[in-house]
Amino acid sequence: MTLLSLLVGFLLPTLTGWTVLQSLEGTHPVLFPLERTALGCILGLVLSMFLVFVVHVTTGAPLTLMTFLIVQASGLLMLGILFLQRHVAGSTHPVAAHAEDYMPEWLKHICGILLLWITIKTMVAGVTFLLLTPSYFDDSITNWNLRGKVFFYDHALTLVMPAESPITSPRGISSYPPSVPMMKTWLALVAGRWDEPLINSIHIVWYVCALILVFFAVRRYASHAWGLFAVYLLGSIPLYLMHGTNAYADAFLSVHIFASISMLLHAARAHHAQARMSYFRIAALCIAVLPFTKNEGMIVYLPPLLLILCLILWQLKRSQQLTGRDVMQVLLWHIVGLVLIAGPWLAFKWMHGLSFGNGKPFTSLAIGWQENVLLSIFINTFFEGNWLFLLPLLFGLLFWQWRTAFSRLLPLTLFFLILYCGQALLYLFTGLSTEALRQTGYARGLVQITPVMVLLCTLLLERGIGRHLPLWARLKAGLGSDSD
Repeated sequence: MTLLSLLVGFLLPTLTGWTVLQSLEGTHPVLFPLERTALGCILGLVLSMFLVFVVHVTTGAPLTLMTFLIVQASGLLMLGILFLQRHVAGSTHPVAAHAEDYMPEWLKHICGILLLWITIKTMVAGVTFLLLTPSYFDDSITNWNLRGKVFFYDHALTLVMPAESPITSPRGISSYPPSVPMMKTWLALVAGRWDEPLINSIHIVWYVCALILVFFAVRRYASHAWGLFAVYLLGSIPLYLMHGTNAYADAFLSVHIFASISMLLHAARAHHAQARMSYFRIAALCIAVLPFTKNEGMIVYLPPLLLILCLILWQLKRSQQLTGRDVMQVLLWHIVGLVLIAGPWLAFKWMHGLSFGNGKPFTSLAIGWQENVLLSIFINTFFEGNWLFLLPLLFGLLFWQWRTAFSRLLPLTLFFLILYCGQALLYLFTGLSTEALRQTGYARGLVQITPVMVLLCTLLLERGIGRHLPLWARLKAGLGSDSD
């Protein structure tokens, strides 16, 4: 029954996201079918909850099953009409893989064994912690699940949680965007009851979508084998697996961050003008929904994404791959997206006195050197099992393949360095140091960019091995890998 309710609950949002993406691609599709479904799933959920949020706060419509159904069905109908207007017969073929390849039998067997192991680990962890174990993490109980349960019983976007005062609650958990709690409310309404295993099971979906999106991102630049290697690498990171199989929202945020920066990378690397503009349109949507995911989406990740967007546009304009009109059009898409989606949520926060920090006002942070934080970050990065060898490998690859990192993969490299160094500075010089000393916020910040690190690491490793190892060069002829 839990699985059936989950599938039914995902049906309308996924159709919404799929239709939006098809419309944004227009007559020049750039997404693989499974990739479009995974991306449509995560974007469709946020967009559907945003539409319900707008209708609720503007009309007072209660958060009941009927309201959710009417709003989502109406939105899907309008999107369907838009899709039919932009759809041209024969234009729905997905973009071909950048490297069609042949995999030797021995490599197929290795990939099969590794992926089977990842599947078993994910299923065991997901069933154990999401379905069979009661929620026990602090944020799971007091934020995402609690708020969803209150919305479910109150049929309203309640801002004051039980046992909290009207003053402190809006400055705490209620200042977070309501997208995740509303998704849990929607699933509970579909099932007709508040069911912890059901509303927790949504988290594994974001984890699986992250694996899918990483695979297809790699496939645009490398062989099938390298795509599977990236999936294995991401699925092997212990802390990311833990977050993907528990009722935390950091894996949820990570897949939206990855979608945003990967689409910007694809746009920068696209060889055809139509494909480039399709990627920019999709990136505009991915970036626009970030402020409605978690507070970090707006405060931490939106500024560097917009900076990288401007740098990409400047570079493409300088190389005459974009005209001035194209640049203005791309900027307009992003501005309109942010105004339409981030605007209503920010207005709602101002009107109700909700804080704009990560659960606390960022204006309250004192500036000054924090003792022992640097040692704590060093230990967490290199001497704990959270990341295995991902971070040492990535830093080594950035040093070894610096030409590729700061040319072809500059958007990814710059995004990672800005986020990693920026978050480190926050812990080193502000009162957020406790998040690093207690090994909490610092690790969660890295979880949010883990798919980005895996993509960057995989592409740098493929480039380095392909250029510097003669043995791999011979294997590469059989694998069909591309080292563009």
